[in-house]
Amino acid sequence: MNNLVEIGLQRPVSIENELCSRYRCTKSACSACADVCPVPDAVRFLDQGVEITDACVACGACASACPNGALRPIESDAELATTIRSQVRPGTTFRIACGRASGRADLILPCLSRLTEALLLGPIRGGAERVELFDPGCSGCGLKKAAPQWQNVLAFSQALCEAAGLGTDRVARVGVPAGKPVEVRSPSETVSSRRAIFRAMVDKWAASDAPAAARKAEPGKMPLESFRQAVQQRRESPKRMDLLQLLQTLPVAKVASKTVPAANTPLADLEIGRQCVGCNVCETLCPTGALRHREESGTYALDFEAALCTGCRVCEVACFYKAVRVRESVDVSALFARPRVTLVCAPRQKCRACGETFLGEPAELCPLCQLSDRRRAMVARRILFGGKPA
Repeated sequence: MNNLVEIGLQRPVSIENELCSRYRCTKSACSACADVCPVPDAVRFLDQGVEITDACVACGACASACPNGALRPIESDAELATTIRSQVRPGTTFRIACGRASGRADLILPCLSRLTEALLLGPIRGGAERVELFDPGCSGCGLKKAAPQWQNVLAFSQALCEAAGLGTDRVARVGVPAGKPVEVRSPSETVSSRRAIFRAMVDKWAASDAPAAARKAEPGKMPLESFRQAVQQRRESPKRMDLLQLLQTLPVAKVASKTVPAANTPLADLEIGRQCVGCNVCETLCPTGALRHREESGTYALDFEAALCTGCRVCEVACFYKAVRVRESVDVSALFARPRVTLVCAPRQKCRACGETFLGEPAELCPLCQLSDRRRAMVARRILFGGKPA
């Protein structure tokens, strides 16, 4: 019981700033967590990063929606995956329900939007023939704002199943009447179910008399270490690594190409334009290490591992030269094959005007100075031949 009290004093969701797009790049407009949070003011944007406030009800939708896995529920994905493994019966249908769905379910969650793709596909890896999500309709639920998240997770999971040759019907939504679900427990489970313990954690947090300093902590604030040191740390996204490990152990028939729109997909395909100067800002700010550069004998190369990319678009918005572009569609089979491609490979040159290096064929001026030179010439012509410069 003492452990339960200690856990009860924690926030239902913690934040790992190094993986947060808004923390790593102030130009990032990512609002994935807030977009699905059903509680007003539970997610608060700071000058850098985000904060989860005491209004949080621990539905877990924000953690599922965060493409980089920066948000961690008090009941971790690993713990939830362990529960799922203990409940799977090979050759049967694994049923997941929210707290408002009627029927017998193998797993009951406060909200289906707590699920990630790795959790939803976990029963398939364990031998289940099919996974069904019991949907009583979200319109009458207080957490209805989170509903698009579990629907996105289902759609992406179906695309992954199709790419693996398993068919899209291996994971499906099943409409059921509203009611109260009954959890089917495995013989190994104790009387105190995981769901009851989790609810006790949340209730304990809400009712605790924790010191004000503990209750008002702001995990979204910049840590004591400098920002430069923080962003240079290369931490794997546990959410993405969980998915990649699961896909390697799925009963895959044959991996085939499956292209989906990049919008609302936690994956992306990139291309680099000729404006790239090899400054490495995109690599430095990438939360998941999907971009890596190499330099050898005066030649610069930038490599991209699509399987690590979460589609956060930090590289695109951070590039001063607008050289990075996220393509409109992406092939989900990259998560199985894990290809590493070279986006740009060119010799380094030095600008005679500003002294900065750039990529490409020998030239006296870098692209930025060439642009400035053209602008100066344009202004001079306007002044010389009449009219005001634009």
